[in-house]
Amino acid sequence: MNILSDEQITLETKSIYRPLAIESGTTILPLSDLGDREFELLSYLLVSSELKKSEFLNFDKISLMQGVAERGRDCVLYNNSKIVGLVQCKKYNGRLTKPQTIKEIMKFILFSILDKTILPDPNNFEYNLYVSNDLNGVTIELLSSFNDRIKDEFTNGNIEKYTDDLINEYESFKSFKGNIPLQEIQNLLTTIKVTYQNGIDLTSRILNNSNVLSMFFNIKTVVDLESNDKHIRKALDDYGLTLLTDKDLKILKQRIENTQENNRINLGLMDFFGYSKEFFDFLQVDNKFKNIVEPFSEMQNLLNKYLMDFLSNEISKSVFNEITMKLLNTGKIHRFSIGIAEPYLFTRLSKNILIKSLPEEILRKLSPDTFKSKEELILQISSFLFKTSEEILNGDYSNLVGDNELVQMKLRLYEHIHKGINNIEEIKLRFDKDIKLLIPVLDKIENRISSLIPEERTIIIKDSSFLENKEELENIKKTLGKLKN
Repeated sequence: MNILSDEQITLETKSIYRPLAIESGTTILPLSDLGDREFELLSYLLVSSELKKSEFLNFDKISLMQGVAERGRDCVLYNNSKIVGLVQCKKYNGRLTKPQTIKEIMKFILFSILDKTILPDPNNFEYNLYVSNDLNGVTIELLSSFNDRIKDEFTNGNIEKYTDDLINEYESFKSFKGNIPLQEIQNLLTTIKVTYQNGIDLTSRILNNSNVLSMFFNIKTVVDLESNDKHIRKALDDYGLTLLTDKDLKILKQRIENTQENNRINLGLMDFFGYSKEFFDFLQVDNKFKNIVEPFSEMQNLLNKYLMDFLSNEISKSVFNEITMKLLNTGKIHRFSIGIAEPYLFTRLSKNILIKSLPEEILRKLSPDTFKSKEELILQISSFLFKTSEEILNGDYSNLVGDNELVQMKLRLYEHIHKGINNIEEIKLRFDKDIKLLIPVLDKIENRISSLIPEERTIIIKDSSFLENKEELENIKKTLGKLKN
C-alpha cells in the first residue's frame, strides 16, 4: 500500500501554495484555489487534527496515499488497525454532477473487486467524498439515500454504461471487458455507507483548526469600520492578563505581608515587593531603571495585541457558527445583514480590553464608539454599511482600500453579499427585518466572549522560591494540565 510517512507529508506541506482568503464570516474558504494535492493534504491534516480531539467514533487512524495508483482512495481510514473507510477528494470549481460522482465511487468499487483487501467488510465501510465546492441538486438527492437510490441507476442502465466507460479508461479494468460483474457491483453499492462534505462543511471544520487554516490559506481580515479599528489599536497601552483565584490571593498575601514597609515600592504601572528604596536609588544611575521598565511595558503591549487578535478570532468563529450556519444557510436572513455582526461585536467587546488601559476621559476621546448604547451602535454601523453599499451599487469604488488584488477580491465579495438585492431601499427593508433575528444572537455571542476577556487583568512576576513549595508546584502541574498543548 502506497502510504506516505509523516516525514514525506511534512516535506509536501512546506511547498504549499496558500491562496488568499478574506475572513468575513459570510463566504466559504477558496478551497478550489488549492492544487489537487494541496486539497488532499488539507483533508488528511484536518481529519488527523480532529482525531487527536477524539471527534470521530467510527475510526481511530487515517493514512494519506502517495497520489498515484491509489485505486480510488486519497486517504484510508482504520479502526483497531482494520480498514473501515476512505476519503476521496475532488477539487472542482463547479458543482460535481451525478455521473461524475457515481463514476468516482464506481472506480473504487471495481478496484475492490480486484483486491478484496481494500474493502474487507462492506457492512462496516464508509466512503467519504470531500468536494471543494459542492454537488448539484440531483447528486445531493442521490447521496441523501444512496443505498436505495443507486438501484435506479442499475434499472436505467447507467451503471453498466459508466462501468464500460471506466473499463475503456483504465487498463487495470480490462479483465472486466465483456464480463461486467453487475450483481457484485450492486451488492457493494447497496451495502457500503456513502457520505459527503461540501465546501461549507469543510470551511466550518477548518475554521475550528487554526493550524490547518494558517497552513493552507493566506488570511486577510476585512473590518468595515477601519478607522474605528485604528483608534482602538492606537489606544492600547498597558496592563496584562491573568485573573487570580482565591488560592492565589492567599499565596500573594503570604509573600507581601512579610515584606517590610520600606521594601515596598508602588509605581502604579507596577509594584515591587522585597526591593529597597536604596536599590531603586541605585537604578536611577545610567538609565538602569529604564532598562527594567521598558521590557514590562513591551510585554503588556504584546499581551494586549494578542488579546485583540484573540477577540477578532473568537468573533469570526462565533459569527460563522451562530449566524452564517444557523441563520444565513437556513435562509432566515440575507447575507448583507451579517455585515453588522463583526464590527458591532468588536466595538462592544474591545471595551473589555481598553477600559483599564487608559483613564476613561481619554478613552472616550480616542474611542467614543465603545461607550455608545447598542441601539446607537447598530444605527451607526448600519448607516455606514448602507452608504458603502449605495456607493458600490452606483459603481463608485473610490473608498475601497487595498492593492488591486484585494480591491478586486472585495468587489467580488460585495457582489456576492448583494445577490438578489437591486437597490438601497431593498437593502434597508431587508436589514430592518433581519436585525430582529440578529440581536438575540449578537447578545449571546457578546456574553460568551465577554466572559473570556475580564476587564481587570493582572500579571504577577515572582522569584524561583516556588520550586521549594510542594503546594505551589502541584498547582502549577494542575494548571499546565488544563492548558492545551
